Amino acid sequence: MISSKFCLLGVGIFALAALLALAGCAVASNEYGCDACQDSSWSGEAKLDEIGNPNAGATSQILPGLSTVQKSRVAKWNQPLHGFADEQKNVSQAAAPAMDRPRMNEAMRSDAAKEMLVPIEDVSETDILLDISESAKEHIHGSIAIPYTEFLINGTFVKSQAELVEILGDAGISRDDSVVIYGECMPCGGGPAPATFAYWIMRSLGQENVRVMDGNVSDWAAAGRPTASDTSIKPQKTYTANVTSEFTATYDYVKSGKAQIVDARTIQEFGAGSIPGSINIPNESVVSGSKIKDEAKLERIFGILNKDQPVVVFTNTGVKASVVWFSLKLLGYDAKLYSYEDWLYHQETEGNATNV
Repeated sequence: MISSKFCLLGVGIFALAALLALAGCAVASNEYGCDACQDSSWSGEAKLDEIGNPNAGATSQILPGLSTVQKSRVAKWNQPLHGFADEQKNVSQAAAPAMDRPRMNEAMRSDAAKEMLVPIEDVSETDILLDISESAKEHIHGSIAIPYTEFLINGTFVKSQAELVEILGDAGISRDDSVVIYGECMPCGGGPAPATFAYWIMRSLGQENVRVMDGNVSDWAAAGRPTASDTSIKPQKTYTANVTSEFTATYDYVKSGKAQIVDARTIQEFGAGSIPGSINIPNESVVSGSKIKDEAKLERIFGILNKDQPVVVFTNTGVKASVVWFSLKLLGYDAKLYSYEDWLYHQETEGNATNV
Protein backbone atom coordinates (compact mmCIF):
# COMPACT_ATOMS: atom_id res chain seq x y z
CA MET A 1 0.00 0.00 0.00
CA ILE A 2 1.28 3.50 -0.81
CA SER A 3 2.31 5.30 2.38
CA SER A 4 -0.31 7.49 4.03
CA LYS A 5 1.97 10.49 3.63
CA PHE A 6 1.72 10.39 -0.13
CA CYS A 7 -1.93 9.35 -0.15
CA LEU A 8 -2.76 12.50 1.80
CA LEU A 9 -0.64 14.57 -0.54
CA GLY A 10 -2.35 13.09 -3.60
CA VAL A 11 -5.80 13.82 -2.13
CA GLY A 12 -4.71 17.33 -1.24
CA ILE A 13 -3.50 18.10 -4.73
CA PHE A 14 -6.67 16.65 -6.24
CA ALA A 15 -8.71 18.98 -4.03
CA LEU A 16 -6.53 21.89 -5.10
CA ALA A 17 -7.10 21.07 -8.77
CA ALA A 18 -10.87 21.01 -8.18
CA LEU A 19 -10.69 24.35 -6.40
CA LEU A 20 -8.73 25.80 -9.31
CA ALA A 21 -11.41 24.65 -11.73
CA LEU A 22 -14.21 26.16 -9.64
CA ALA A 23 -12.38 29.42 -9.13
CA GLY A 24 -11.58 29.69 -12.82
CA CYS A 25 -8.11 31.01 -12.09
CA ALA A 26 -5.97 30.87 -15.20
CA VAL A 27 -2.21 30.43 -14.90
CA ALA A 28 -0.47 33.51 -16.22
CA SER A 29 1.83 32.96 -19.18
CA ASN A 30 4.58 34.68 -17.19
CA GLU A 31 4.60 33.18 -13.72
CA TYR A 32 6.37 36.22 -12.31
CA GLY A 33 3.96 38.74 -13.79
CA CYS A 34 1.30 38.68 -11.06
CA ASP A 35 0.59 41.69 -8.83
CA ALA A 36 1.50 39.71 -5.72
CA CYS A 37 4.97 38.93 -7.04
CA GLN A 38 5.56 42.60 -7.84
CA ASP A 39 4.43 43.76 -4.39
CA SER A 40 7.50 44.01 -2.14
CA SER A 41 5.31 43.63 0.95
CA TRP A 42 3.88 40.31 -0.24
CA SER A 43 5.13 37.26 1.67
CA GLY A 44 5.35 34.04 -0.32
CA GLU A 45 5.56 31.83 2.76
CA ALA A 46 2.63 33.57 4.45
CA LYS A 47 0.46 33.29 1.36
CA LEU A 48 1.34 29.64 0.84
CA ASP A 49 0.53 28.93 4.46
CA GLU A 50 -2.80 30.70 4.04
CA ILE A 51 -3.61 28.73 0.91
CA GLY A 52 -2.77 25.40 2.48
CA ASN A 53 -4.04 26.10 5.99
CA PRO A 54 -7.48 24.50 6.44
CA ASN A 55 -8.20 27.03 9.21
CA ALA A 56 -7.46 30.06 7.05
CA GLY A 57 -11.17 30.69 6.52
CA ALA A 58 -13.07 32.18 3.61
CA THR A 59 -10.30 34.63 2.79
CA SER A 60 -8.07 31.83 1.50
CA GLN A 61 -7.56 32.04 -2.25
CA ILE A 62 -5.45 30.58 -5.02
CA LEU A 63 -3.19 33.16 -6.61
CA PRO A 64 -3.05 33.01 -10.41
CA GLY A 65 0.58 34.11 -10.17
CA LEU A 66 1.68 30.72 -8.82
CA SER A 67 3.10 28.28 -11.33
CA THR A 68 1.80 24.74 -11.81
CA VAL A 69 4.58 23.30 -9.66
CA GLN A 70 3.98 25.87 -6.94
CA LYS A 71 0.27 25.06 -6.89
CA SER A 72 1.13 21.39 -6.52
CA ARG A 73 3.38 22.16 -3.58
CA VAL A 74 0.86 24.19 -1.63
CA ALA A 75 -1.56 21.27 -1.65
CA LYS A 76 0.15 20.07 1.50
CA TRP A 77 -0.04 22.53 4.38
CA ASN A 78 3.31 23.62 5.81
CA GLN A 79 5.20 21.97 2.95
CA PRO A 80 7.56 24.82 2.02
CA LEU A 81 7.79 25.80 -1.60
CA HIS A 82 11.40 24.88 -2.32
CA GLY A 83 13.27 27.55 -4.22
CA PHE A 84 10.42 30.09 -4.24
CA ALA A 85 12.61 32.80 -2.72
CA ASP A 86 15.32 32.06 -5.28
CA GLU A 87 12.76 32.21 -8.09
CA GLN A 88 11.67 35.65 -6.92
CA LYS A 89 15.28 36.78 -7.24
CA ASN A 90 14.97 35.99 -10.93
CA VAL A 91 12.37 38.76 -11.20
CA SER A 92 14.92 41.41 -10.32
CA GLN A 93 17.44 39.70 -12.58
CA ALA A 94 15.00 39.91 -15.47
CA ALA A 95 14.70 43.65 -14.91
CA ALA A 96 18.47 44.15 -14.88
CA PRO A 97 20.46 45.16 -17.97
CA ALA A 98 21.26 42.21 -20.24
CA MET A 99 25.00 42.55 -19.64
CA ASP A 100 24.49 42.11 -15.89
CA ARG A 101 22.45 38.91 -15.90
CA PRO A 102 23.26 35.34 -16.99
CA ARG A 103 22.02 33.90 -20.27
CA MET A 104 18.51 32.45 -19.93
CA ASN A 105 19.27 28.88 -21.04
CA GLU A 106 22.74 28.63 -19.58
CA ALA A 107 22.81 25.66 -17.20
CA MET A 108 25.58 24.70 -14.80
CA ARG A 109 26.40 20.99 -15.07
CA SER A 110 28.48 18.80 -12.81
CA ASP A 111 30.96 16.34 -14.28
CA ALA A 112 28.64 13.50 -13.23
CA ALA A 113 25.72 15.11 -15.07
CA LYS A 114 27.80 15.49 -18.23
CA GLU A 115 28.13 11.70 -18.35
CA MET A 116 24.41 11.62 -19.13
CA LEU A 117 23.86 15.06 -20.64
CA VAL A 118 26.77 15.85 -22.94
CA PRO A 119 27.67 19.47 -23.78
CA ILE A 120 27.77 20.24 -27.50
CA GLU A 121 31.49 21.00 -27.34
CA ASP A 122 32.16 17.50 -25.96
CA VAL A 123 30.45 15.64 -28.83
CA SER A 124 33.19 13.93 -30.84
CA GLU A 125 33.53 12.61 -34.38
CA THR A 126 33.48 9.04 -33.06
CA ASP A 127 29.99 9.47 -31.60
CA ILE A 128 26.97 8.31 -33.56
CA LEU A 129 24.50 11.19 -33.53
CA LEU A 130 20.93 9.90 -33.37
CA ASP A 131 18.15 12.32 -34.29
CA ILE A 132 14.84 11.14 -32.83
CA SER A 133 12.86 14.19 -33.97
CA GLU A 134 9.51 13.88 -35.62
CA SER A 135 9.10 16.05 -38.74
CA ALA A 136 12.37 17.96 -38.27
CA LYS A 137 13.52 20.13 -41.18
CA GLU A 138 17.11 20.58 -40.01
CA HIS A 139 19.52 17.97 -38.69
CA ILE A 140 23.06 17.78 -37.40
CA HIS A 141 25.35 16.98 -40.30
CA GLY A 142 26.16 13.27 -40.41
CA SER A 143 23.46 12.21 -37.96
CA ILE A 144 21.14 9.26 -38.49
CA ALA A 145 17.40 9.37 -37.88
CA ILE A 146 14.97 7.20 -35.94
CA PRO A 147 11.81 9.17 -35.08
CA TYR A 148 10.96 8.29 -31.48
CA THR A 149 7.45 7.28 -32.57
CA GLU A 150 8.99 4.23 -34.26
CA PHE A 151 9.65 2.81 -30.79
CA LEU A 152 5.91 2.81 -29.98
CA ILE A 153 2.89 0.77 -31.04
CA ASN A 154 0.20 3.22 -32.17
CA GLY A 155 1.89 5.89 -30.08
CA THR A 156 1.04 4.11 -26.82
CA PHE A 157 3.01 1.01 -25.81
CA VAL A 158 6.72 0.35 -26.32
CA LYS A 159 7.46 -2.23 -28.99
CA SER A 160 8.92 -5.64 -28.18
CA GLN A 161 12.61 -6.20 -27.55
CA ALA A 162 12.96 -7.97 -30.90
CA GLU A 163 11.43 -5.01 -32.74
CA LEU A 164 13.55 -2.44 -30.91
CA VAL A 165 16.75 -4.36 -31.61
CA GLU A 166 15.85 -4.57 -35.29
CA ILE A 167 15.12 -0.83 -35.49
CA LEU A 168 18.47 0.11 -33.94
CA GLY A 169 20.47 -2.41 -35.96
CA ASP A 170 18.85 -1.37 -39.24
CA ALA A 171 19.81 2.23 -38.46
CA GLY A 172 23.47 1.24 -38.11
CA ILE A 173 23.78 1.13 -34.32
CA SER A 174 25.35 -1.61 -32.22
CA ARG A 175 25.50 -1.89 -28.45
CA ASP A 176 29.24 -1.20 -28.57
CA ASP A 177 28.80 2.20 -30.23
CA SER A 178 28.99 5.57 -28.51
CA VAL A 179 25.64 7.23 -29.16
CA VAL A 180 24.56 10.83 -28.59
CA ILE A 181 20.80 11.38 -28.85
CA TYR A 182 19.21 14.68 -29.74
CA GLY A 183 15.95 15.99 -31.16
CA GLU A 184 12.48 17.11 -30.20
CA CYS A 185 8.83 16.43 -30.90
CA MET A 186 8.19 19.50 -33.02
CA PRO A 187 4.41 18.89 -33.37
CA CYS A 188 4.30 18.73 -29.54
CA GLY A 189 6.00 22.10 -29.11
CA GLY A 190 9.58 20.88 -28.71
CA GLY A 191 11.58 19.93 -25.65
CA PRO A 192 13.98 17.07 -24.83
CA ALA A 193 11.45 14.43 -23.70
CA PRO A 194 11.65 12.28 -26.87
CA ALA A 195 15.45 12.22 -26.55
CA THR A 196 15.31 11.15 -22.91
CA PHE A 197 12.73 8.52 -23.86
CA ALA A 198 15.08 7.07 -26.50
CA TYR A 199 17.86 7.19 -23.89
CA TRP A 200 15.69 5.16 -21.50
CA ILE A 201 15.01 2.58 -24.23
CA MET A 202 18.68 2.18 -25.10
CA ARG A 203 19.78 1.97 -21.46
CA SER A 204 17.10 -0.67 -20.90
CA LEU A 205 18.56 -2.64 -23.81
CA GLY A 206 21.98 -2.53 -22.17
CA GLN A 207 23.57 0.37 -24.08
CA GLU A 208 26.26 1.68 -21.74
CA ASN A 209 27.80 4.45 -23.82
CA VAL A 210 24.78 6.60 -24.62
CA ARG A 211 24.12 10.23 -23.73
CA VAL A 212 21.61 12.97 -24.48
CA MET A 213 22.92 16.14 -26.10
CA ASP A 214 22.51 19.23 -23.93
CA GLY A 215 20.58 21.35 -26.41
CA ASN A 216 18.91 21.08 -29.80
CA VAL A 217 19.94 21.49 -33.42
CA SER A 218 19.60 25.27 -33.16
CA ASP A 219 22.05 25.28 -30.25
CA TRP A 220 24.37 23.12 -32.34
CA ALA A 221 24.22 25.58 -35.23
CA ALA A 222 24.72 28.52 -32.87
CA ALA A 223 27.93 26.85 -31.70
CA GLY A 224 29.20 27.02 -35.28
CA ARG A 225 28.75 23.33 -36.04
CA PRO A 226 27.41 22.12 -39.41
CA THR A 227 23.80 21.15 -40.08
CA ALA A 228 22.04 19.55 -43.05
CA SER A 229 18.56 19.23 -44.49
CA ASP A 230 18.81 15.42 -44.56
CA THR A 231 20.16 12.72 -42.27
CA SER A 232 22.73 10.07 -43.17
CA ILE A 233 22.34 6.35 -43.79
CA LYS A 234 24.79 3.92 -42.20
CA PRO A 235 25.37 0.23 -42.97
CA GLN A 236 23.19 -2.12 -40.97
CA LYS A 237 24.61 -3.71 -37.85
CA THR A 238 23.63 -6.48 -35.49
CA TYR A 239 22.31 -5.10 -32.22
CA THR A 240 22.67 -7.61 -29.40
CA ALA A 241 20.64 -6.55 -26.38
CA ASN A 242 21.53 -7.12 -22.75
CA VAL A 243 18.16 -6.24 -21.25
CA THR A 244 17.89 -4.81 -17.75
CA SER A 245 14.76 -4.06 -15.73
CA GLU A 246 16.61 -1.51 -13.60
CA PHE A 247 14.92 1.47 -15.24
CA THR A 248 11.38 0.14 -15.67
CA ALA A 249 8.56 -0.21 -13.14
CA THR A 250 5.93 -2.93 -13.35
CA TYR A 251 2.31 -2.77 -12.27
CA ASP A 252 3.00 -4.99 -9.26
CA TYR A 253 5.95 -2.83 -8.22
CA VAL A 254 3.84 0.34 -8.41
CA LYS A 255 1.14 -1.31 -6.28
CA SER A 256 3.65 -2.61 -3.73
CA GLY A 257 4.11 0.75 -2.01
CA LYS A 258 7.90 0.48 -2.17
CA ALA A 259 8.30 3.62 -4.25
CA GLN A 260 7.19 7.22 -4.31
CA ILE A 261 4.91 7.71 -7.32
CA VAL A 262 5.28 10.86 -9.41
CA ASP A 263 2.60 11.83 -11.92
CA ALA A 264 4.48 13.96 -14.46
CA ARG A 265 1.38 14.99 -16.41
CA THR A 266 -0.25 18.41 -16.21
CA ILE A 267 -2.10 19.41 -13.06
CA GLN A 268 -5.36 19.24 -15.05
CA GLU A 269 -4.70 15.62 -16.05
CA PHE A 270 -3.60 14.82 -12.52
CA GLY A 271 -6.78 16.29 -11.08
CA ALA A 272 -8.92 14.26 -13.47
CA GLY A 273 -7.54 10.98 -12.12
CA SER A 274 -4.22 9.44 -11.17
CA ILE A 275 -2.56 6.48 -9.50
CA PRO A 276 -3.53 6.63 -5.80
CA GLY A 277 -0.91 8.33 -3.64
CA SER A 278 0.81 10.07 -6.55
CA ILE A 279 2.65 13.37 -6.28
CA ASN A 280 2.25 15.80 -9.17
CA ILE A 281 5.50 17.15 -10.64
CA PRO A 282 4.61 18.22 -14.21
CA ASN A 283 7.22 17.35 -16.82
CA GLU A 284 7.45 20.93 -18.05
CA SER A 285 8.72 22.00 -14.62
CA VAL A 286 12.13 20.38 -15.20
CA VAL A 287 12.88 21.99 -18.57
CA SER A 288 13.67 25.47 -19.77
CA GLY A 289 13.27 25.80 -23.52
CA SER A 290 15.24 23.01 -25.19
CA LYS A 291 17.26 22.13 -22.10
CA ILE A 292 16.86 20.37 -18.78
CA LYS A 293 17.28 22.73 -15.86
CA ASP A 294 20.52 22.71 -13.89
CA GLU A 295 21.01 20.53 -10.84
CA ALA A 296 20.45 23.29 -8.29
CA LYS A 297 17.01 24.02 -9.73
CA LEU A 298 16.18 20.33 -10.04
CA GLU A 299 17.10 19.80 -6.38
CA ARG A 300 14.51 22.42 -5.41
CA ILE A 301 11.87 20.94 -7.70
CA PHE A 302 12.41 17.46 -6.26
CA GLY A 303 12.76 18.73 -2.70
CA ILE A 304 9.39 17.19 -1.82
CA LEU A 305 10.78 13.69 -2.52
CA ASN A 306 12.75 11.41 -0.22
CA LYS A 307 16.05 10.65 -1.94
CA ASP A 308 16.48 7.48 0.11
CA GLN A 309 13.32 5.92 -1.33
CA PRO A 310 12.85 4.73 -4.94
CA VAL A 311 10.76 6.86 -7.30
CA VAL A 312 8.43 5.79 -10.11
CA VAL A 313 7.57 8.44 -12.71
CA PHE A 314 4.71 8.14 -15.19
CA THR A 315 2.71 9.95 -17.84
CA ASN A 316 0.15 8.44 -20.20
CA THR A 317 2.73 6.69 -22.40
CA GLY A 318 5.92 7.44 -20.45
CA VAL A 319 7.46 9.65 -23.15
CA LYS A 320 7.09 12.95 -21.32
CA ALA A 321 7.68 11.25 -17.97
CA SER A 322 11.11 10.23 -19.24
CA VAL A 323 12.46 13.78 -18.93
CA VAL A 324 11.53 13.79 -15.22
CA TRP A 325 12.97 10.28 -14.82
CA PHE A 326 16.16 11.43 -16.57
CA SER A 327 16.38 14.50 -14.33
CA LEU A 328 16.01 12.33 -11.23
CA LYS A 329 18.80 10.06 -12.47
CA LEU A 330 20.99 13.13 -12.99
CA LEU A 331 20.68 13.78 -9.26
CA GLY A 332 21.35 10.18 -8.28
CA TYR A 333 17.80 9.05 -7.49
CA ASP A 334 16.79 5.41 -7.85
CA ALA A 335 14.12 6.11 -10.46
CA LYS A 336 12.01 3.95 -12.76
CA LEU A 337 9.71 4.81 -15.66
CA TYR A 338 6.09 3.74 -15.98
CA SER A 339 2.98 4.53 -18.04
CA TYR A 340 -0.55 5.37 -16.97
CA GLU A 341 -1.83 3.31 -19.91
CA ASP A 342 -0.33 0.20 -18.30
CA TRP A 343 -1.93 1.08 -14.97
CA LEU A 344 -5.37 1.52 -16.54
CA TYR A 345 -5.01 -1.71 -18.52
CA HIS A 346 -4.24 -3.75 -15.40
CA GLN A 347 -6.94 -2.01 -13.37
CA GLU A 348 -9.50 -2.90 -16.03
CA THR A 349 -8.19 -6.46 -16.24
CA GLU A 350 -8.42 -6.90 -12.48
CA GLY A 351 -11.92 -5.43 -12.48
CA ASN A 352 -13.09 -7.80 -15.20
CA ALA A 353 -11.59 -10.77 -13.34
CA THR A 354 -13.41 -9.74 -10.17
CA ASN A 355 -16.74 -9.52 -12.00
CA VAL A 356 -16.46 -12.99 -13.54
